[in-house]
Amino acid sequence: MSATPHSKDCTDVIIIGNGPSGICLSFLLSGNRPYYNGGSHSNVYLNRKLEKLDKNKSIVEEDLEYLSEGLDGRSSNPTALLFDNLCRPDADMGVDNPSLLSWKHEPKHSINHIVLGKGKPGGAWQKMDGNMQTLSLANWMELPSLPFKDWIMNHHIKEDEEVYRNRASVADVKNYYTSFVKQNQLNSFYNNHTVTSVRKVFDFKSCIDSESGERLPCCKNFKDNHPFLWEVRGYIENFENDSTTDKERGTKLHEEFCYMAPHVVIATGTFDISNRLNIPGENLSYAVHTLQDFEKCLAERLKYPASDPILIVGSGLSAADAILMALESNVSVIHVFRKGPNDPSIIFKKLPAGIYPEYHRIHALMKNKISDPLYKSYCKHQLIDLKDDQGAFLESTDSKDIISVDISMAVILIGSRPDLSYLPYEAKNLGVVPRYPIECKPNPLDVDQYSFQCNHEVGLFAMGPLVGENFVRFGLGGALGISNFLYKKKQKDCS
Repeated sequence: MSATPHSKDCTDVIIIGNGPSGICLSFLLSGNRPYYNGGSHSNVYLNRKLEKLDKNKSIVEEDLEYLSEGLDGRSSNPTALLFDNLCRPDADMGVDNPSLLSWKHEPKHSINHIVLGKGKPGGAWQKMDGNMQTLSLANWMELPSLPFKDWIMNHHIKEDEEVYRNRASVADVKNYYTSFVKQNQLNSFYNNHTVTSVRKVFDFKSCIDSESGERLPCCKNFKDNHPFLWEVRGYIENFENDSTTDKERGTKLHEEFCYMAPHVVIATGTFDISNRLNIPGENLSYAVHTLQDFEKCLAERLKYPASDPILIVGSGLSAADAILMALESNVSVIHVFRKGPNDPSIIFKKLPAGIYPEYHRIHALMKNKISDPLYKSYCKHQLIDLKDDQGAFLESTDSKDIISVDISMAVILIGSRPDLSYLPYEAKNLGVVPRYPIECKPNPLDVDQYSFQCNHEVGLFAMGPLVGENFVRFGLGGALGISNFLYKKKQKDCS
């Protein structure tokens, strides 16, 4: 499918986002269907329902609400819990049981679709430092039908079983997702596509008489009854074709695209826009807000060593990763965070020490249980000002006392949020809490628990982090729910 500024290509489903959730949905829409293989599950109630299923009928055709009833786990979405229990039985008990699903490729059940992504398949994972490790266990990162362990062994990347049982490197995860798309011949992926607008347009073609070609009279209640499509616009950046690059000016030329479909799935993550402190000096050149920018600045700093330390703000995993990078590079760190080190909301307290030793080391430094000459913490402090001369002012959240420190760089890692500027009102009308910005946990998109269709917009779906599922293993549940909805809708339309 090709697109020009003057063409409008139609399909059945447009998936915006090519991360794990989008890949999984494309896999199902390409005619790959799951069937119960007869294995047993420790949940007696679920096992009893599975035993009664017609094994010649795909799970995509089943009543998901009935099958998922009574399940509990680390997700609040019943469909996500069901799919996870079928793919990874008893995963939360620390076991690696075989999947209860077998997969069949049935092209007759495929649904036309395209997947639009800013980069290579894998989404935000492709931008991460490959030397880092995943937070989730390695087998929790895998997609249906391709066990991560088997992929590792087939590609001769690692022979260490412990690596698989524990965590994977980000580099392996990147390659796994790219390989999954190629191996399964998922040909609907359009890379380097940035979406700038998603809006409703009325489908006038449905009002054309098939014999005369004349437009039929429109219904009286036009807006309520007239069929509509979703129009998705944006631009393509082609980094490989020299003809799209103005070498003299050093700028990239954009080619516009426009696609239309009755169904649009928002499957992007929540790492688009970094949260800011909104303090004086935050826009100075020595202040950065992402790990990627910090890595670049750290590499430059190592070329020209500076005596002043790096200031790192935040108490989450990204801040911890930045601290680890700095200490491993023998660079001094001033660590500023608003909470106390023993605050119950500190994420390190929730991670098993045996699996996440590096994060527990940072937590121990924060609590002064261990010391490092390169590390200095300011708990219950906040950064309030950055100066041109690279001076930083910190304020105690308790006493309100203010101190100043000299730094070489400020790294502000206090979370991020999705960029939904391409949707009307930035999707603020679609959240669980109306009129507020969309965020993964505080205010996800409000969707039906089984179809993942937005409760406030027919034909618009969402999955993954935007509906509160930060972990890959649960984000995939949306693929089953959406496929189930589209299958039943297709059956209804054909009847």
